[in-house]
Amino acid sequence: MASSDRASTLLMEEYFSSGDDRFLDELRKAHDPKKLAAFADRWKKDFRPWARSQVFRYLELPLDRPGHQPVVRRLFKHAEEKRDDELMGAFAVAFDRLVRRVRRRRYHYDWETRRSWEEEVLFAPRDSLKGDVGRYYYRDPKTRELVPYGAAVKRPPRLFGYHTRYYLRRRAWRYFRRMGHQRPKDFPAAVAQFLARYGDEDAAKGENILDNWSLTHACFRHADVIEFDVARVYLKDGRGLSELRPAPDHPDLWKKPESARVLLSLLTAAKSRLVRVWAMELLRRDHKPHLAGISPDELLRLLDHADDEVQQFGAELLEGAANLEKMPVSDWLRLLKTRNVTALETITRVMLRHVAGSRLTLAQCVELATAEPVPVARIGLEFLKGRTIATPADRETASHVYRAKCAGVGRDIARWALGVIGTPQTYDVDQVSRFFDSLLAEVRLGAWDWLVAGSPGWDDPALWGRLLETPYEESRLRLVEALERRAKLPGVGPGNLAAIWSAVLLGVHRGGRHKLTALRQISDAVRASPENTEKLLPVLAVAIRSVRLPETRAGLAALAASVQERPELRDAARKQLSELEITEEVVPA
Repeated sequence: MASSDRASTLLMEEYFSSGDDRFLDELRKAHDPKKLAAFADRWKKDFRPWARSQVFRYLELPLDRPGHQPVVRRLFKHAEEKRDDELMGAFAVAFDRLVRRVRRRRYHYDWETRRSWEEEVLFAPRDSLKGDVGRYYYRDPKTRELVPYGAAVKRPPRLFGYHTRYYLRRRAWRYFRRMGHQRPKDFPAAVAQFLARYGDEDAAKGENILDNWSLTHACFRHADVIEFDVARVYLKDGRGLSELRPAPDHPDLWKKPESARVLLSLLTAAKSRLVRVWAMELLRRDHKPHLAGISPDELLRLLDHADDEVQQFGAELLEGAANLEKMPVSDWLRLLKTRNVTALETITRVMLRHVAGSRLTLAQCVELATAEPVPVARIGLEFLKGRTIATPADRETASHVYRAKCAGVGRDIARWALGVIGTPQTYDVDQVSRFFDSLLAEVRLGAWDWLVAGSPGWDDPALWGRLLETPYEESRLRLVEALERRAKLPGVGPGNLAAIWSAVLLGVHRGGRHKLTALRQISDAVRASPENTEKLLPVLAVAIRSVRLPETRAGLAALAASVQERPELRDAARKQLSELEITEEVVPA
């Protein structure tokens, strides 16, 4: 044994004794079969949970290390002797991955008819490790030459020859096949446990599906699309994998009511879409009556699944579930927290059918209305519309819908809320102003829809004073439009509007219509209120210095009109615009 191999063996044993996670890396560096065989005997008898977990991790890695045949064999036989169902399932999956056939074209010629044709066949490439201790080779599938292990080739080598691989696959499945006869109660759960270990990469191609010996027996043993020989699985002539339907081994065991829960668990745990589809088809075919009493927790796991097909299946189960009218509101609220929008549409539709809004508290309705998904916010608004908001405490709770996060329903929520708390009898400026300060633009737009002539806030100086402090651009534009419709705002003088006008004029990306309106208002305010000249002329100066010609012209026109009407403003205008020559005779632009 080389010194490097000896060092790896010593490190491996040290890491194993101390429970170090670097153990597997060193184990895979060791290549001496005798040393590894002795170590495997120690490993299989170790009672620590950590040691057992390392076996599962080892089987998830490729079985491609020279000299590791005794490790695999001894761990496998030990699991079989101990009737370790979980570990035997891990071995079944690992052994299935050892066989990966590839498609090849085979050419034929008939000398009698002098006709030739070709057919596609599945071919097992030579990729097994060969040689004595210390020297390992495998045959390159293209050059047909023996290549030393570690050489740069496309196809990685694998442990065992094909006859051994076929035997290991059969023996692993034989354990579960016999379990179906000897321990029928344990069979579905044990099979489902190892089916969950297959990944999408294990069924990436059609030929990969056929190479998974234990999977095809467990899921499709009696299918009329495929046929089995002693070691391999083939498609029947003229048939395709698209025709494959669930036909499991021991079908009667899968039809029992208790198997429905096993399939549901498999559906959420399976890594492979093939296994998930198989479980869903079995549930639809054999277990519809057994799924009527599905629990909210099970539904939530389905609805929150990353696979859209599983989410849709969960929505189907919800549609057919029994006693939904008796399900607690807390369970409905948990279902509404699923991330899938398509499933939420189904949940909200079913909830409206079976749950009266009176079963929810006002705070729960507000919580739904302020949710971000459109279906949830919509059902929350529907429940709110059906409630009577009578007391001050109710109005305070209802006003918190200003926190709405759903853009699709935000405007309608604001209109409803202000229709309740914004009447002459219930008007409260603190509650109403929350909607103008909402983080959601649609809620703010709904608030401006309410603020029209005749509403309690239209003539409220306190509300308009708060609106002047708005940080939102569309609200500033609305203020300018409101000034256009009315002579002045209640309790707001021209000097207080300087900040709003400045913000409108300084909007670089805004169109000119609102800017021109603001300029006209500034000019009128300067002429009407000379005492505000110091505050308003700087705003006009901003417009005159604007890079846009229409704003420049409008600003000059407003300045000229103001100075002509009030000559005493000439000195203030010269101070703000020193680059302009303002004479005694001012001609309006």
